[in-house]
Amino acid sequence: GRYVAPSAGVLAESRPRLLGRTRVFQIFPGSGKQVTWIRLASTSRSARFAWKLRNLARDVAFFAQLRRFSWLRLARFVTKPFVPRGKIWLIGERPETARDNGAAFFEYLRQERPADPIFYVITRESPMRGRVEAQGNVIDHSSFRHRVLMLHAKVLANAYSIKHMLPSNWHPGAYMKQATWRLGARRVYLKHGIHLSPYAVKRANGGYDLFLTAGDPEHQALEETSGYSRQLAKTGLARFDNLLTNRPAASGRILFMPTWRRYLAPPLFGGRTGSTIPFEGSAYEAFMESFLRSQKLDAILEQHDLKLLMIPHYNLASNFHAGFSPSPRIEVGDAKTANIPQLLKECDALITDYSSVHFDVAYVGSPIIYAQFDQEDYKNLHGASSWFDFQRDGFGPVVSTAAETVGALEHYAKRNFEREALYTDRLGRVFEYHDRANRARIAQAVDSLVP
Repeated sequence: GRYVAPSAGVLAESRPRLLGRTRVFQIFPGSGKQVTWIRLASTSRSARFAWKLRNLARDVAFFAQLRRFSWLRLARFVTKPFVPRGKIWLIGERPETARDNGAAFFEYLRQERPADPIFYVITRESPMRGRVEAQGNVIDHSSFRHRVLMLHAKVLANAYSIKHMLPSNWHPGAYMKQATWRLGARRVYLKHGIHLSPYAVKRANGGYDLFLTAGDPEHQALEETSGYSRQLAKTGLARFDNLLTNRPAASGRILFMPTWRRYLAPPLFGGRTGSTIPFEGSAYEAFMESFLRSQKLDAILEQHDLKLLMIPHYNLASNFHAGFSPSPRIEVGDAKTANIPQLLKECDALITDYSSVHFDVAYVGSPIIYAQFDQEDYKNLHGASSWFDFQRDGFGPVVSTAAETVGALEHYAKRNFEREALYTDRLGRVFEYHDRANRARIAQAVDSLVP
């Protein structure tokens, strides 16, 4: 035989589960050579009592060895009288942000369920804190209250990763291995965009109990490649609800949001170090220089009284600064503080390369230009196979040079930024719903998870 180790995703979803009507089982991490336990017991009262005794013995043994998180169940028992009654939900994004699907979902829940113990987790010094603080039930990231509520939460919902919700002194790897199965909170991935490359998603890594999708193509692709099946739910994304309200007729703003390249930026959450290609001299830098310093672009912006706002991707923002373009009509914004949902809703047009934010703008109805200037590098070094083909499924023209990008922008400026019917007709293929009920569907899906 061989000893096998459970993946992080298996442990994240591990809790007692029924096997038929008379048996219950759960997967545990072991110690030493015994790296995996699969415990099986009957559902009788005596068996349930024996199960609790074995858990207690396990925690005592781990505590004696000074293992991480062996104290969790004891701490939960001691603090139980001091936490709110009811099913506690913790919502969040990155520790310092409140501008994406986490904030949108929290806003809805506070309006619809004001009496429920639902909290938003964010750092005290965050410049975005005010966007959720008015709703109430906001707690400081890594505070004592945050740590206590983590012990009792029934739901952890995040737009990026549950790791962002961990108190700063909780080790992420140890948490996944030793804490998740002890606490049993349901884990919800609210997402920060539609997945163009589902092959990059693996249930073995994330172990989410609920994974949201926007429509059939994305849903089917994830089901075929990620290991998720019953966890997938076609609900739409929370922030989409706000895209169809109070939009100005014209803002005079063009939004430029290129995505990042993993071969130009350090990796996320550890892994390999360094970059495989320097940013300086890359095709990425060359396009940005050529496009943002184009005299024709400046003339078009001047002629049509437009301004272009560039929001660099979070992972490449350090390569850009306010003086990157000499034109007074071009501004480089701060990726950390910009109100992205508002900008996507109000822009007259979006220029991007492969970023999933184009789905938001398509949902609103504004024209999109895909400037895909480094297709070979992106395909070979960053991207993966996708269910979405920009030529076949995209919501705007695909161009490959700075000059073509400027020409496409001029085309839309001359037609008052009216999107062609061809691109509008493609919405139905991607989106299951085009309404303002995404958050209600998400709340219903989460409710179905929590006993």
